[in-house]
Amino acid sequence: MSNTLAIHGGTPVRKDPFEGPSHDYGEDDVEAAAEVIRSGFTSDKREAFEQTFAARHGVRYGVAVNSGTSAVHTCVAAMNPDPGDEIIVTPWTSGGSIIGLLLQNCVPVFADVDDTYTLDPADVESKITSRTRAIIAVHLFGNPCTMDPLREIAQRHDLVLIEDCAQAHDAEFQGKRVGTIGDIAAYSFGIKHLAAGGGGMVLTDDESLWGRAVLFRDAALPRPGGPLEGRPYANYFLAPNYKINEMTAAVLLSQLDKLDGYIHSKIRSARTIIDGVSDLGVLTPQRVRPGDRHTYWVLSFTIATDRLDCSAFDFADAVSAEGIPFSGPYIGSGREGPLYRNPFLVKPDLYGNSRFPLDYGRNAAIDYEQARCPNGETIMGRGINLLMRPSFNDRDIDDVIRALRKVAGHYLAG
Repeated sequence: MSNTLAIHGGTPVRKDPFEGPSHDYGEDDVEAAAEVIRSGFTSDKREAFEQTFAARHGVRYGVAVNSGTSAVHTCVAAMNPDPGDEIIVTPWTSGGSIIGLLLQNCVPVFADVDDTYTLDPADVESKITSRTRAIIAVHLFGNPCTMDPLREIAQRHDLVLIEDCAQAHDAEFQGKRVGTIGDIAAYSFGIKHLAAGGGGMVLTDDESLWGRAVLFRDAALPRPGGPLEGRPYANYFLAPNYKINEMTAAVLLSQLDKLDGYIHSKIRSARTIIDGVSDLGVLTPQRVRPGDRHTYWVLSFTIATDRLDCSAFDFADAVSAEGIPFSGPYIGSGREGPLYRNPFLVKPDLYGNSRFPLDYGRNAAIDYEQARCPNGETIMGRGINLLMRPSFNDRDIDDVIRALRKVAGHYLAG
């Protein structure tokens, strides 16, 4: 193998793409979808999936929806917040974590992260005001937030603690599975550990939160089995149609049997890659607390830019040119940076030409150009990321390690 980087004309570590599928979709999944079609869409796979997923987590209620974004929105709507209420969240997450709260006329307030890439409880508490209504704990890349302090803060200030588990199926904080620690939790089934091209889930043990959530996902209609069963057919409050497709639910129910295998494979691969580059001293993996379980939807490193003659974007581009699809600093917003740098908040471009809800009931509107989360900007701005696949084999893992070592060696020498 040439030591010249492929991005500079050298021979890449790997010329062929990874062969394995993102998930093991087989005839069992095809049959699950076909069963729904044969039934004329009358087989209730949605309810079966809700019950099975909730039981897997030891939670009373599951509410299946059509995406992870709608799941978070449903969690927020279940609180029935007032316009202008504030919700504390990390700026290093998908826009799906905050779109719903803005659609519910709430205001995101951004707190800093630590080297786990998840919320720093001390900074969360410093951001609480008289208008704070909730905290959204985003378990980023599969790594759980520090849940005990966040739960204590939420209880002390009478706040709702929402868990965003979109990227963290079966992750654990100190032996407790995420999605079971806060008041209500949201999941995504797009390209995540458990996936069927879409879908999401809300979990909660709180009957009042379930009651509003199950109505919200279905235009607040009095369906059988819901809290308004038996009432006249009408829309009882403002709510969208977020119902999951029955075929999606059927495939998710089929895929659920494979989830443990997917996660075990990703954890094994991630740990092997981390061990394979640990001696370099310039790639620091996302920190996992002792006693926690990271399920590695994404494997992420922070690069030592003080020792490497490149940016994180340069490093990720060079590794990608070697045939290993790394990306640069999260999130999927290119070089815009954390969410508070995104145009739809900075401009802002939310509700026509107004600044609503950022100015609702305030003397001055929230100005995200003034937002700062310095620790996260330092750490996350140096991040490189690999979307993990359960199909990675030994050759794949070895190629990832060789590419990282080759690029690190070049920029160290440079």
